[in-house]
Amino acid sequence: MLRNDRKRFSQSIRLNLKLVGWWPVAVGAAILTVLFLVISRSLGSGNPDQAIYLRRAVETIMPLAFGIQTAFLFGPDNEPALELLLSYPVTLSRLLLDRLLLVAGMHLAVALTATLVFTAVWGAENLALALARWLAAGIALAGVAIFTTQVTRQGVFGTLMVTLLWAASLYGGDAILAARGWGWFWPFHVYLQPEKLGLWIYLLNRLALVGIGLGLFLLAMKFLGDEDRLMGNR
Repeated sequence: MLRNDRKRFSQSIRLNLKLVGWWPVAVGAAILTVLFLVISRSLGSGNPDQAIYLRRAVETIMPLAFGIQTAFLFGPDNEPALELLLSYPVTLSRLLLDRLLLVAGMHLAVALTATLVFTAVWGAENLALALARWLAAGIALAGVAIFTTQVTRQGVFGTLMVTLLWAASLYGGDAILAARGWGWFWPFHVYLQPEKLGLWIYLLNRLALVGIGLGLFLLAMKFLGDEDRLMGNR
């Protein structure tokens, strides 16, 4: 019986991998590899200032790749066999969770490997702080992606929302925070840096992002329990 359970588990992994794909993980890994080689060459040429880019390489690339892929894990209008899936003994919430865990595991492996390599080779930053950078950002962007996909029923809108949030926070987050009357924005700043408002505020920011991401994910799971809504009846 244990052998049969292992076989079914292996088949489930292969099927989910075929459905969710692996190319966003491969693209993220390829970009990080290129950055590693380029920065290594720059440092070897006597340009130590390039090491600062290591601190933000993983947190910039992997959360975006993770968010984009999670947007397409399950969109009601993108599932051609939705009625058939509703008849299965496995709930749609469990199906989404299984796909999410598989995708999260792949992205986590790449991001963690890159973080360990960068930290070991150049000692760019404290390991715990380096992990907090991309882990919280990834959870927040994934939560936004999954929630938006369930609300709009299409993964393309989840991707659009994640990309806009990523770009706005990366390139304009500090400007928003510095604007008059926007000091309250810091819990929502995905790419807030520790030196901006201090380490303790930064850690609270990371906790807030994790809470936002998990909260949106739970709301999305609730939508999956509404069969009438899934079928487009309301």
